[in-house]
Amino acid sequence: MNQVDAQEFIQELKFCLDNADMVKAQALLQFASDDTAAPQLQHQALVELAQGPDELVFPLLKYLGHLSISAPGFQEELYALILDKAFGNTHRVKTYIQDPDKTIRLLFIRAAGDLFLQETAPELEAILSREADTDVVGAAIDALGALGLPRSLKVLAAMADRPQRDIQRRAISAIAQSGSRDAVDLLLQFTGSDDQINILAIEALADIQNFYALEQLTALLGSPRTNVRDTATDQLIKMGTKATPLLTRAFRNAQADYLVHLITTLGYIKDNAAIQPILTIINTQPADPNIRQAAYEAMEKIPSPRTAISLVQGVQDPVESVRMAAARAIDCNLTSPLMAGLKNIIREHAQGACMAVAALIDVQADQAFDSLMDEPAFVALAVDHVKTQAAPAVRAAFVKKMADKGLAHHCKDIEPDQEITRKDISIVVIDDSKMMLRLYQNKLSALGISPHLFEDPEKALPFIINRSPHLVITDLNMPHISGLELTREIRHHFSRDDLPVIMVTTQNDFVTKAGQNKAQASRLNKILNKPFTDAELFAAIQEFIPARD
Repeated sequence: MNQVDAQEFIQELKFCLDNADMVKAQALLQFASDDTAAPQLQHQALVELAQGPDELVFPLLKYLGHLSISAPGFQEELYALILDKAFGNTHRVKTYIQDPDKTIRLLFIRAAGDLFLQETAPELEAILSREADTDVVGAAIDALGALGLPRSLKVLAAMADRPQRDIQRRAISAIAQSGSRDAVDLLLQFTGSDDQINILAIEALADIQNFYALEQLTALLGSPRTNVRDTATDQLIKMGTKATPLLTRAFRNAQADYLVHLITTLGYIKDNAAIQPILTIINTQPADPNIRQAAYEAMEKIPSPRTAISLVQGVQDPVESVRMAAARAIDCNLTSPLMAGLKNIIREHAQGACMAVAALIDVQADQAFDSLMDEPAFVALAVDHVKTQAAPAVRAAFVKKMADKGLAHHCKDIEPDQEITRKDISIVVIDDSKMMLRLYQNKLSALGISPHLFEDPEKALPFIINRSPHLVITDLNMPHISGLELTREIRHHFSRDDLPVIMVTTQNDFVTKAGQNKAQASRLNKILNKPFTDAELFAAIQEFIPARD
């Protein structure tokens, strides 16, 4: 269209608007929608419509909504004009929300939410109660979410119970936009047996960000449902230091399982503000070893030399996994007072000294090793442990370190590393704790097995699928993918007979009948509770891998 034609077009459109000639105006707009029409002409047509009377412009906007105009930016410009005209014309918006034409309805439903037209709530709610088209229902849910009215929570909750995942997602998001206490309580009601709904509800809860919502999110770490706990953990970690006061506040009167999850989550957040509350737990030495282990593992992730002396007692703990966690924490927090405390323990040559040295050697605490090499008592205890109890890999690493330090003469009685005797056995171990992986490595080495170790379940899964190991041992509670979720993925490829899975957990609820049912539903082969003894671990493994003759 040349310049003269464009000028004539605009003049004709102005004439139609001035004289209320709807038929000719529609014909002109049809002409402008042609693919050969210049984008500038289409833009100018909208400019002229913006200045026209509402009683003409609204029907013409509806007409334009039918036309497939593909020019870049036109649809956005058209919607901007609809917003401009709809502002202050709520009664017209209500009319077009109920229009038989789907395209028009979607445009004006969206406008009702964007313009925060609370008066349209009854019409939007009516759509949810009688409409079958999921596009229209979804748009109405989004608009009600934008309005954030308490009156709409009930109808939105009904939408969250629909079978369509997209409708569920939009309804839960809309509920969260209210941000009210009632909305939080409603979201909590959706944390049930459906894992996908759990994730949607908890993510929405985290988005609210007010104190009540975050307090309830923290409380979900005590949920008996693994998927609920893990999703809440992920959201709190993502939230970062903002979550620290809520997590530490929840320490008071927390049951053992809940407290373990609180401490573990703080370790992943790595906020220095959590150090003192965690040290308080360490100093009180709770009876449950899983709490003690979680506290030391958190201190490994949040180094604090100023308070490191509190870690010394951990390497004398009666439970091996706790001692190893303390040893790793010590290696990340070395200070002169801490080293003095360690040397005093080691010089006693008592049982506590033997356990402390064994833990430092087994986790290969290199920094502590270097600092203690001038202590004859440490060398003597270390050599004795390596000679009589250490795993082959630990033995080899120790001998090399001693040689590097010019102390090879201390190792003359240590037998060379023995070749792994069970190369026919492949075991995969997954645990987000480096210390626990080290413990498994040491224990399985005693069976002549060299395990494949993974901190990240997402990396372990393709290895398992491609290598078809004889056994998988997995932790339950891990960020992003839990042991149950990992097992379900494994079962897409292997049956329980083809690939046994042992899940290790601190969760006491798995001891109950309900917990056993949950394990069976996930097609696990066995559950092993922490802390476990060597005998319990070996017996569990030998259920699926017979001992060598």
